[in-house]
Amino acid sequence: MAIVHNPESDYSRENERWNTTKQHGGFNANGFEEYPLMVFKAFERDNGKVMCGDPLATVGDAEGEAFSRSCQLVVRNDEERDKAVKAGWSFGPDTAIEKYEHDMRSIAEITAQRHFAEQGSSDLAKAEAKQADDATHRQVPEVPEKRKRGRPRKTGV
Repeated sequence: MAIVHNPESDYSRENERWNTTKQHGGFNANGFEEYPLMVFKAFERDNGKVMCGDPLATVGDAEGEAFSRSCQLVVRNDEERDKAVKAGWSFGPDTAIEKYEHDMRSIAEITAQRHFAEQGSSDLAKAEAKQADDATHRQVPEVPEKRKRGRPRKTGV
């Protein structure tokens, strides 16, 4: 049996506003609206696992919620979306994890090429490279250049 509401009641008027599209003064969507759009980025956790979001965030874990928020970004137009994509953000959590793993493989390949190329280097260069490698457990694709202290010399004029 159907429920009939008085069309003049507050309930019926409010219900009608929610069933009317925004372009006609209501609250309902006009159709598909691309923005706001959420983009995702994967990060490595302290335990070494690569994640995009944390399942513990659903049960109220504050640390998990903070990590999940850091993996998400809301963009509001095409310009923000393009900036986010250039900065490494992806359109889905799965693609964000795949992108992170692809980037790590690329860094490992570049590091291997550096190790091969430094076989013919001087002992001093090898020692600097070894020191840079020993300073971290991550891949070091490029040995940081040691800068001389002080002001650079003036040339010419």
